[in-house]
Parts: sequence; C-alpha cells; structure tokens
Amino acid sequence: MHWVLNSALALLAAGSSLLGTAVEAKLVFAHYLVGGIDPNTDHAQQDIQQAAAAGFDAFALNIGQPGADWLLSAVNQLFDYADTRADFKLFFSFDFYQTGDINAHAALYTQFAGRPSYLHYGDAELPVVSSYSGGGIGVDAWRNFKTANNVYLVPNPEADGNYYSQPATFFQNWGDVVDGVFSWETNWPDVSDTPGANVSSARDEAVKTAADAAGKTYIMGLSTLQYKHCCGDSWYREGETNLPERMNQILQLSPEFTEVITWNDAGESHYVGPSWPETVTAEILQYGDTDKNPHTGWQPLITSFINAFKNGASDTSAMVPANGASFVGAMWYRGVLKSCLNNGGDGTPRGSGGSRDTVVYAVVLPSNSQGFQVRISSGGQVIATQSVAAGLSYNSIEGLKTGAQLLELLDGSGNVVAKATSSMDVSDQPTDGFCNFNYYVAGLE
Repeated sequence: MHWVLNSALALLAAGSSLLGTAVEAKLVFAHYLVGGIDPNTDHAQQDIQQAAAAGFDAFALNIGQPGADWLLSAVNQLFDYADTRADFKLFFSFDFYQTGDINAHAALYTQFAGRPSYLHYGDAELPVVSSYSGGGIGVDAWRNFKTANNVYLVPNPEADGNYYSQPATFFQNWGDVVDGVFSWETNWPDVSDTPGANVSSARDEAVKTAADAAGKTYIMGLSTLQYKHCCGDSWYREGETNLPERMNQILQLSPEFTEVITWNDAGESHYVGPSWPETVTAEILQYGDTDKNPHTGWQPLITSFINAFKNGASDTSAMVPANGASFVGAMWYRGVLKSCLNNGGDGTPRGSGGSRDTVVYAVVLPSNSQGFQVRISSGGQVIATQSVAAGLSYNSIEGLKTGAQLLELLDGSGNVVAKATSSMDVSDQPTDGFCNFNYYVAGLE
C-alpha cells in the first residue's frame, strides 16, 4: 500500500481567460485525438461536458491531418460548442508523426486562433500552441512559425538530441523560440520484460530544472498505461500503478501544467473518456472499444488529483474526494492472465514479459478518515485485505485469477461501505485471435 506525507499550498484561481496575474494559475489539459466525429451526433458536446465536469481546463487537440475535411468538421464542432461556455478552452497540438509540414498545421491554426474558446496564456495573453513530436523539424522552422503567428509555444521537442541528454544546452538553443515544453515519453516505464518496472520522473525533473532556469514553463504528462495492438505492431508499457505514482510525481515537481494522456486515444488504450466508434478503426475496436470497456472509472481519481494540483499540494496525501464525497476510487485489471500468451493467438506484445497478474486499486478518503480497509477478491477468493489512509492509497496485488474481480471498502467496524465490481471476467484464453492487454476499470460505488 502507498500513501505519503501531507502538504498543501494556496494557489490563485484562473479567470475567464484562464489567466493569472502575478502568478499564473495551474492548468490541466487532456490530450484529445481529433477523429471524424459524426456531425449528426452530440459527441463533441458530450466530450467537453464530461471533461469540464471532471475538472479539466482545456483539450489539447491532436491535429494529425490538418487538410482533411473530416478533421475540419470535427474541429468546428468542438469549437462551436466550446464557444458557448466560459469554463473550457481548446488549443492545437500539431501531430508531426502524421503530418510533418508545419505550414500545413499553420494554415489550419490561423482559421481557429481567433475563436472565443481558443486558450490564451501568459502576460501577453497569447494563443497556446503545442505539439506531439516536432523536435525533428528543427528550431528554425519553429522560430519562423512563432514569429509569423505570435503564439505561446509549448511544443514536444523530444526528438532534439539535447532535450533529455543536455536540457540546459537545449534551452540555450531553443530559448528564444519556446515559452515552455511538453514531454511525452516520460509518462510510462520503458518497454521492458522486467516485471514491476515503475515510471520515473528523473527526466522530467532534469528538463523542468533547466526550464525553470531559462524562465520557461513545463507541461508534465499524466497517463495510465500504453498498450497498442494494431497497425502492424504490438507493445505494452506497464500500467499497474502508473496513474497514482505519476500523480505523486507531478505534485512533488509542481509544473505549471499537467496534460492527461489521453482523453480518447483507444489505439494506445490510455483513454479516460469515450472514443466514439465512428472515429476508431475496426482493428482498434477489438481491444479499445470504450463502450464495452470504458475507463471512466478513473475520472473521479483524476478529479481529486486536479483539485490537489491546483491547490498547490506537494503529494497525494493531500488529495480528497471531490464535492464532499465520502470516498472515490477504482479497481483495474487486465482481462487475461499472462499465461494467455502461451495458449495461442498472434502478436505477443513487446514488453509483455514485464506484466504481472495483478488487481490494482486506488482509493481517496477525506482527511479525517481512520480505520478503513480494502478487501480484494479475485475469482471468488480474497487475495488481500489492506489498510487505507486519508488521501490517496493504492497498490497492485498479485494473484489475479480467472473469473470475477471485486474491490470492497470497509469502515472501522468491518462494514462494506462501497464496492467496485468487474464488468468482465478474467480469462486465460485469447479472444479474436490475440491476448488483450488493455485494462478493465471499475469505479468504486
């Protein structure tokens, strides 16, 4: 079980333009993969409503194909609804893996930069632009874009060789171009066949230290897992306690921004909201169908984290359930045992050797909570009973068995006050010809 010492600081609230004065308010974004949203639905509206209710300030719109008609339609739908609200913003994150031409991205950006719901930040209230990748196009291409468009630029320039190896040198070279930076690859353990590998914040700390020295801001990512089984590849980056561990790392380092990866990327399994079926290929739906396998059970935990982050907490013991609730929590698990890989099926994921057969839980309790426990059952057998404290408690329990999974929250008298019940039984056999390493998530109710 894990919990840490309590600490909290005050923080200025954001105004209608999401700006601070002497001190900027901390902001939390969700990386949003823009797909071909059906204009005859209210899916864009639902996404924004859910994200705003969870405490997010904005979507970072991942723009993969800026010249596509379906993308223009989807972006218009999102802005049309966001423009009707004062509490939620949007900004562009250029995806250079899909489209490497910054001029193509700039052409789309200029169509939307003036929309009322486009996010502005900083003393000069500049429109925010970020990216997924982009270091490879070089500092001069970014300099030209920034000069032409006068933006608050926080790209993901990891492809620059100095970014992680010599971050101070990176900022010497890029300091006149970027206002901040965003790291992507630090959000999970590396693909590894070593069981129990944990996510590290060492590279975040090094880059943020250099960013602070250069007077730049930092976007630190928060994610759950990374599992992909499509498009000619299959890999797994461990997601057992990645989410709560990353929460604590972010609170300790206290960056200006946090970006949840992602709201809706079913292809990499780290979605926390819906991924609408019209935006997803049949291949991805085999393992990333958010109707059959929703991850919304993580949202109350993320809301608790968002509140702690914005209030200046320095660790997860300061987290409390939102809206005066008595508890929030979730249980998650893979729908297959590791032995599934020995029972047929194709496409053994790279990194699957590092997986373990575990049930994972995370619970947030109010500051005055005492005597609470969680009881975890797998396949009808109790595999652990553990104490949980005020703030965030979490653990990964080995002993996952085939069948149903259950998390129970017990009060000091041993009474069950809440449960998280599995929606899908665990199996040791492939489904649709492969072993699905995506997680099933059940919220505590």
